[in-house]
Amino acid sequence: MTPKARDIHRAKQSAWERQAQRRRRIIVGVWVGAGLAFAALVAYLAWQQSQPIPRTGEDIPLQPADHIEIGQPHEPYTSDPPTSGPHYAQPAEPGFYEAAPPDEQLVHNLEHGYVLIWYNCSALAPEACAQLKSQIRSAMQSAGASRYTGTPKLIAVPRPGMDALLALTSWGRLDKFNAFDQERIRNFIRAFRDHAPEPNAQ
Repeated sequence: MTPKARDIHRAKQSAWERQAQRRRRIIVGVWVGAGLAFAALVAYLAWQQSQPIPRTGEDIPLQPADHIEIGQPHEPYTSDPPTSGPHYAQPAEPGFYEAAPPDEQLVHNLEHGYVLIWYNCSALAPEACAQLKSQIRSAMQSAGASRYTGTPKLIAVPRPGMDALLALTSWGRLDKFNAFDQERIRNFIRAFRDHAPEPNAQ
């Protein structure tokens, strides 16, 4: 190989090495950036979890949690919708309802740590009611599951004539408001689901 050819070969080799070094630096930079982004995400989620959950609503004095027969008279509930008190032996299934089960059945769900979402479409046009129902369903789907049972422990039921558009209830807790607020619903569920006498029951 002539001196000139050797010089050309060395120059090409040097160019290849520089390109390889650049590629390595780019790859390392991408991995470092991805690692920093992941660490930042983990730190943000940890910070978010450490923040206090807003406790909306009010505490309602508890009533005795007696089992009663279907149709049996009982003392009036101390709130509307109810948050504790006498109830039937069989709770309702979780989910979204177009027609509400009896209060006495739903109170049993509250005893098990459920959160109930009560909605009032009586003053809404059909389109607005349909939108509200869709928003409630979305909020329920995004709320996750009970840490005790791995089940949703959520029920949404109509409450025509209620003095608010929406109400949230858990055992001994009531929150009413007049505009859909997914964050408020999510915070209530985080704060009060499973806070009940029988949280391990489904």
